[in-house]
This record gives sequence, structure tokens and C-alpha cells, in this order.
Amino acid sequence: MSSTEPVGLLEVVLEYERPSAHRVVCHARCISLERGVFVGESVLPVDSPPGDRTSPARVVRMHRPPYGEFTELPSGWSALVELDGTDLSWVQPGTKCRVVPAATGTELGQTG
Repeated sequence: MSSTEPVGLLEVVLEYERPSAHRVVCHARCISLERGVFVGESVLPVDSPPGDRTSPARVVRMHRPPYGEFTELPSGWSALVELDGTDLSWVQPGTKCRVVPAATGTELGQTG
């Protein structure tokens, strides 16, 4: 992703439940102006520095009555968002997240 492309931004508004350390169900709002957030994308806190070892959260489900489930949370919309990841302790109400590109081995600190 180049720096000129719009970045998806998500703000956690409420936490509904945390059924495990690896899953969080929350109410979140898309706060980016030019781009929505999609199911399957990974997010990190906006203030996490490059190369930080914070585990990303993957958006696995979005739901909003009366519309039901959908694949994109458009700018300005809020919905129930289900996140999945290794360590989601950083997901709290008020957290602002940015969409990150899919990880490759070198981005995870691996070589070859």
C-alpha cells in the first residue's frame, strides 16, 4: 500500500464481549473519509510504530440492523464488528485503528 492511497480507519466505540483472548465483539465506527473498512482486513492501533510487535486484529464479521451482515463498513457508518487475533488486549473503547497491508514474512521479522 503506498502512502498516497487512502487508509481505512476504525474507532472502537463499545466493547460488547470478549469471548476469548483471541476474539473481541465491539461496536465500531469507520472514521476514514475516503475509504471503508472491509471484512478480512487487518487493523492495528494508529499510534503503533512501524516494526512494532503488536499483533494485528482481523475483521471477521460486521453486522448492523436492519441491514444484516455486510462486507464493507462505509465511511461514517458504525456497526457490530467482530475482531480475531493472537493478542487483542490493545482493543479497548476509544482505540483508533488503521488498516494494514497483508503481512509477508519479511514484515513479520522473518528472513527468507
